[in-house]
Amino acid sequence: MHTLRSLLLFAILLISLLGSGCLDGLETKAPDHNSMLVILGDATGAIQGALDELERVASMTAASLEKTGIAGPDAEAVLKGRISSYPPVLTMITCNANGTVVAAEPESVKVLVGQDLSGQEVVQRTLAEKVPVMSGMFPLAEGGNGVAVAHPVRSADGKFLGVISTMFVPYDLIRPIAEDAANGTPYTFMVIETGGHILYDPDPGEVGKETFGDALYAQFPEIDRVARHAAANRSGYDTYSFYGTGSDAVVRKETFWSTVSLHGTEWRVMVIGEG
Repeated sequence: MHTLRSLLLFAILLISLLGSGCLDGLETKAPDHNSMLVILGDATGAIQGALDELERVASMTAASLEKTGIAGPDAEAVLKGRISSYPPVLTMITCNANGTVVAAEPESVKVLVGQDLSGQEVVQRTLAEKVPVMSGMFPLAEGGNGVAVAHPVRSADGKFLGVISTMFVPYDLIRPIAEDAANGTPYTFMVIETGGHILYDPDPGEVGKETFGDALYAQFPEIDRVARHAAANRSGYDTYSFYGTGSDAVVRKETFWSTVSLHGTEWRVMVIGEG
């Protein structure tokens, strides 16, 4: 009888601890939705601002090339000056109306001069449609992943000259913003393309992976569902299970997301809390 009473008291104590969210001095709290939405708004606004600034730089460069042309020392000086004044830009190249590279900066990419890039998505679309375009993420020869913003370039009298393509690394653009927004909170950020590729994650090893069908996520089918939900909706909320941040333990996660965009290309910015 004494043993039964002891077990009953222990069970009551355990239920009480679990109900209060405390066990062995550890407190587990459900994510605070209001806080998540506030920092999501801050991060989304800052990332959109960074994209808008990138667009401003690309547009200014295209306007300058109207005066200098897209090839030769004067054009190269314009490209070099823009890169040095705006660190997020990794490279700038110009292609003529046939898609052949005629100028490139910095020095490390001058090997591209003379190459035909008419088959590259962002160049192809800009040549065909003659409107600004932001590409999807693509692998870089030197490693990592890049995104390009391309603008048509015309001469002062309106003749179409070609394309200026400005390339940056989305992870590098997003990381300081996401880290600043999440600092001092229990939340993390992930940014994905609507096609499912991960542009930013606190774990750099996740960047570039495709949430649709990647073997890493095969045992977590909810991730595919959430990624498709986010791809189809500019904002929303969902839950799923995955490894905890910096852990091998599987935890329940909640996410809200919003959208940033440039030239019709959209990114989903997701704030994530672990319950």
